[in-house]
Amino acid sequence: MAIGKILVADDHAITRCGLLSMVHEIFGDVEVAEAGDSQSVVENVAQGDWDLILLDMMMPGGMDILEVLGRIRKVNAEVPILVITAEGEASFAVRSIKAGANGLINKHLPPDELVRAIEKVAQGGTYLHADVAAAIARCIRDDEPLPHERLSERELEILKGLAMGRAVKEVAADLAISDKTVATYIARIRQKTGLANAVEMARYAMQHDLVN
Repeated sequence: MAIGKILVADDHAITRCGLLSMVHEIFGDVEVAEAGDSQSVVENVAQGDWDLILLDMMMPGGMDILEVLGRIRKVNAEVPILVITAEGEASFAVRSIKAGANGLINKHLPPDELVRAIEKVAQGGTYLHADVAAAIARCIRDDEPLPHERLSERELEILKGLAMGRAVKEVAADLAISDKTVATYIARIRQKTGLANAVEMARYAMQHDLVN
């Protein structure tokens, strides 16, 4: 497909600048717009007809990546989406693909691999780095998902924050959401995982290598 209009979504200006430079190097003189939070992504998608979206996994704005993907797909079922992530969890990769991503790439990989990923997704293909693909294969072979694999990406963020000893107010500030919203997510985490309090969450997170 012809690429004429690209949305670059990342909350770090330096990262966006690097992605913009890479996009112009690959596609030449194309129209590129930027979004610095999840709400801006949704608004841009609703207002424009995009040919490619480069979407950072972790952005402020009150929505996790799975919610953003879901909203994009309600508006545009066909636009290629490459998710750029610092996470390597197979469960996240599986959920992102199910939610509508066409590919995932770890931002710590070399620039030439990112170029390859962008080109692959822009051409209508699916991109998964070999390490992620292998992790997904292992994940799919497991019949019963682990408790944290039932969580949304935002719920998983909050679980990790609490496991690291962060107070509710600190977690809320980190994610730019209200204390009340964090409390709602905590209730969902308890329901989905059976973990009753922060101590159990910390123990669970350490057992499953969710925190450093």
